Amino acid sequence: MLLFLPTFVRAHDPVPAEGWTADGEPYRLARTLAEAEAAAVAPDGRLGRVLVLDPARLDLRGDGAPTTGHVPREAVLNVDPDGDYWRPAPVAAGGGVVVREADGVDVLLIFRRGAWDLPKGKLDEGETPKKAARREVAEEVGVRKKSITVTADLGTTVHGYVWPSREVYAVKTTHWFGMTTTAERFEPETKEGIEAVAWVPWAEARARVGFDTLRGLMDRVDPAALIG
Repeated sequence: MLLFLPTFVRAHDPVPAEGWTADGEPYRLARTLAEAEAAAVAPDGRLGRVLVLDPARLDLRGDGAPTTGHVPREAVLNVDPDGDYWRPAPVAAGGGVVVREADGVDVLLIFRRGAWDLPKGKLDEGETPKKAARREVAEEVGVRKKSITVTADLGTTVHGYVWPSREVYAVKTTHWFGMTTTAERFEPETKEGIEAVAWVPWAEARARVGFDTLRGLMDRVDPAALIG
């Protein structure tokens, strides 16, 4: 989960060491990048900037739209090593929670860049999230697409990361789908840095995955309901 704050700070204004404290009314935060970008337009047409915030580092208020009275420096994610602000850019992806019925439910994990992960990847131009998820899973675990059946729409996760080659801060929305497969052998897509593919019991997989967003996804899914 990420939150967003529309502002009119300049690109080279450093994040103050003490952060920002609201003068009067608290800062009103947006839940989506699109909402924040729409709010970061002044009446004279001047474009502001959007700060990407880590909600775990904020003292949030209210039951409805989130607000906060203070934004600490460590909560601002889209800054480069020099302290300049990186423009947040949306990225869409699709991924699969591939399961099988064993002694309980197993889930198919990949090992990439030192962490266990779920297979996923960016949408091609004009591609639907469902088609992208099926294609990406097939490519990353090395099976034919026709061996994969989509069984459920699991919603989305959102996370962010610095994208140096494009000089932006990527805000990645991944559309997740429950899946099963008839494949019995897998071939890691090494050109994408994948070193291993493995069936792992659900509870163990939840502990192994290296990202909070994936643990949150698995916590809200009933694995038995994904079996086709």
